[in-house]
Amino acid sequence: MVMGWQNPPDTNLVKEEIENLHMWCGIFEREKNETDVAYPGEVYWSNLPENISLNDFYSWTISSDFEIMYDIEIPLEIFFGNINDMPVTVVDNGSYLFYLVIDYIPPSELNNLIIVFILAILFIIGLYLFIRRYLKPVQLMKNRIEALEAGDLKSKIDIIGEDELADLSYSMNKLIEDINTLLENKHQLLLEVSHELRSPLARMQLLIAMMPDHKNLTKLKEEVEFLEGMIANLLLSDRLSLPYSKLDLQKFSTQEILGKVMDMFPSNRDRVKIENKIPDEHVLIDETKFSLALRNLLDNAFKYSKLKDKADIELTVVQNGDIEFQVKDSGIGISKEDIKKLTQPFFQAKQPVSTKGFGLGLTICKKIIEAHKGRLSIESEPEKGSIFILYLPKI
Repeated sequence: MVMGWQNPPDTNLVKEEIENLHMWCGIFEREKNETDVAYPGEVYWSNLPENISLNDFYSWTISSDFEIMYDIEIPLEIFFGNINDMPVTVVDNGSYLFYLVIDYIPPSELNNLIIVFILAILFIIGLYLFIRRYLKPVQLMKNRIEALEAGDLKSKIDIIGEDELADLSYSMNKLIEDINTLLENKHQLLLEVSHELRSPLARMQLLIAMMPDHKNLTKLKEEVEFLEGMIANLLLSDRLSLPYSKLDLQKFSTQEILGKVMDMFPSNRDRVKIENKIPDEHVLIDETKFSLALRNLLDNAFKYSKLKDKADIELTVVQNGDIEFQVKDSGIGISKEDIKKLTQPFFQAKQPVSTKGFGLGLTICKKIIEAHKGRLSIESEPEKGSIFILYLPKI
């Protein structure tokens, strides 16, 4: 190619061929120094970039090496080397030195780092999307468990794929379906049993009403009412235990709630002392169930206090914003060991005086307040009385 450029070189031809090959070229008049080594003199023609310095040329082999190695004859003397890591070939035709440089600038280290960083981010994003897609059944199962805790026993997990996770999703759907069936069967059984028990109780009440006055007639009525209340509390306790129990939440002021509770005790109004420090606060409650919880606490206060002692109801707002319903009595108190067991079904604390009850009042009270996202707290000192506290979230 260099020999075809003529001597002196045809610059138009040089420019055309160099551009076609995407190369740079510098043509310099050939001169010699005192050691008879050719070096570039005046510029004849060049399109070399300014950042290429001929003084940085480093030769690592010459054409004579190739002649010996491959037993060939190269008509011109050629040097192979580089300038700033760019491959360079120098051709000496006796009159001119031709510096041929590949049109290539190596990328900077910063560019390399940016490319690596971008590739790493793309890899991480791709890996995240792949893992998320692969583990989507796990997320669906997690969502289903949360829905189950909230009381949803009907919906199912979508089955994705045919792997082990799909089998696990199918098994969970079957398990929840079986649990739902068992709970419904249990509840239906309780309803049927309670119906069968209430039928003879209703007949007993009718017969008692037809009986002539007798000294034991009142006691007999109380026992029948006691059995009726036991059945009603058992059913209510079972309903509150079901995860799908729903509350009919409505907005009430604290003043309205206390009024409804007091209406349940027409004969004991004078035994209740109320201190409502927040009459204008409002809460979301199921009126029937929450009133029942307060009624159970007042029943206990009356039951375990002296005949003329009063039960105190105090309403305040605690530091975290919850509304606090306190029911205080001046009874005989409860031991610390019994406090831990009070909310267990059918547990009754040891008392020196026998009282009627079957140990479900506080159990129901605890279930009601927890269904309202609140909690029940019990404080007591022997011989000084007890404090039962319902904490209810404020709107």
